Amino acid sequence: ARGFHGLVFMRALTLLLIILVSSSSAFLTPTRLLASRSPALLPRSTRSVLRQSNTRAQLWRVPVYWAGVFQDMAAAGRSVMGGKTTKMSATAAAEGPPVFKASPTVPSWGALREAAGASATGKRLLAERAEREKGGGQTHNDATLRLFGKKESDIRVILYRDHAAWCPYCQKTWLLMEEKRIPYKIEKINMRSYGDKPDWFLKKVPRGLLPAVEIDGQMMTESLQIMQTLDQMFPTDNMMLPYGDKAKMGLAQELLGLERELFGAWCSYVFQPGERAKNVFESTMARVDKALGATPGPWFLGGGHPDLVDMQYVSHIERMLPSCLYWKGMRIRGSGKYPNVDAWFAAFEERPTYVATKGDFYTHVTDIPPQYGPGQPVEAAAPYMAKIDGTARDGWSLPLPPLSGDSLEPVLPSWNPGDEGARHEAALKISEGGEKVSKFACRVFGGEVGKWRIQGGGMRSALADPGVPSDERFLEDVSTALRHVSNALINGHESCAAALAADLGDATKPRKEAVVECLDYLRLRVSVPRDMSYPAARQFRAHIQWVMDEIQG
Repeated sequence: ARGFHGLVFMRALTLLLIILVSSSSAFLTPTRLLASRSPALLPRSTRSVLRQSNTRAQLWRVPVYWAGVFQDMAAAGRSVMGGKTTKMSATAAAEGPPVFKASPTVPSWGALREAAGASATGKRLLAERAEREKGGGQTHNDATLRLFGKKESDIRVILYRDHAAWCPYCQKTWLLMEEKRIPYKIEKINMRSYGDKPDWFLKKVPRGLLPAVEIDGQMMTESLQIMQTLDQMFPTDNMMLPYGDKAKMGLAQELLGLERELFGAWCSYVFQPGERAKNVFESTMARVDKALGATPGPWFLGGGHPDLVDMQYVSHIERMLPSCLYWKGMRIRGSGKYPNVDAWFAAFEERPTYVATKGDFYTHVTDIPPQYGPGQPVEAAAPYMAKIDGTARDGWSLPLPPLSGDSLEPVLPSWNPGDEGARHEAALKISEGGEKVSKFACRVFGGEVGKWRIQGGGMRSALADPGVPSDERFLEDVSTALRHVSNALINGHESCAAALAADLGDATKPRKEAVVECLDYLRLRVSVPRDMSYPAARQFRAHIQWVMDEIQG
């Protein structure tokens, strides 16, 4: 009881802190724009101011979580934590006949890999991977070396970013480095909400903060400070701030302050019950839209490329779009209320650097709660929630409606590979994983799903189960099911329906339900951009649903 009352007190205190922070400009003041020197070389007094400013910024990252921890823990019973099949009933299901016949006709994983790689999309993706391994090619989540035509010996920077590609602060830093084409290496580190951080990293960064960069052997954290420092240490034609223009530098500072106001208004709106903060959020978003319209072109400072101000905004507004829709039923993009924001997003999505770092709506509504706290839904949001998280048939089931710039989750022609291209991207990914992916899906009955999260007091992701063992009693069935998924992704589900039906055996209902839960466990953990692009993830999720439906009859 004492622990319960303590959490209630923490929640009340947090809500009070949110209100105070929202009304205090001191808490929302961004780091001051710096002179063109590395922070390690700045005067001690300047470094002290930076530390104070960055500490203030950190206040937003931690306490908001407790504003709805009880609702989040109650909601975690959804299948992301494992479904209705208990360990005892799973044992009974494992003893029944398998879902698929002993000698299924579906191609082997090796044959599926070959077919996926032989498609036009597969050939392109494999060629791009070969370039990535040498430090070249376009921006990609899997890259660990970026040379931009330089030698590896020229690298002065190591970027430490989150492994799941969830962190908005990592995203903006990553994006700036890609836009400026700064040679660097990448080390991926778990966010606290997704897994434990390695000891070697904690020795470098004792607080474990991400992003972090190592420049010439010196460590630095805090994304805004990192971005300013990198911009000035690596001068390029596309400088991220107009250092020689006092008026524009003043405008940049004002806009950075407005971004903190918008962030605070979003927190107050999405993470508190009801819609009391709706008007403040909408009015702040209208000011942002007006600021974008005050300069020529799509960018905040009116230049020919996105700058530091744009990058400071984009990673959080990207998350505001799905979160406001999912929890509050508010459509921002495409609503007609914010035309300059719409044009700004469209301009970003014409840039491969940004698209490669961009998450999808589902990924964000699952990665936001462990970082900021659970959103507080209103009744009007229910239809959107169902479309985004897959509880509604449309959007996660075949046949899928075509993607366009007018879709609920817009996809522009410049990064829309078409249905076949998206299917083949997903097929290559799943077929290359093969048995490992199948084994991962069987973790749902390993006996420890959700344990790591509960040990963290609910402050860890419901999608993360580090170290959980697999229940390999279902492995053969799950592997065969996923081979059928891959086959349908390569050839189209309609042409593969007869083969799937022919391979199904006379399994008991509990056995079918157990295999379906394994597939659902995997389906709900496909993350963008970590695993694949949004168009590919959309096809993968829907094709898994198709096989699940066929198994259940």
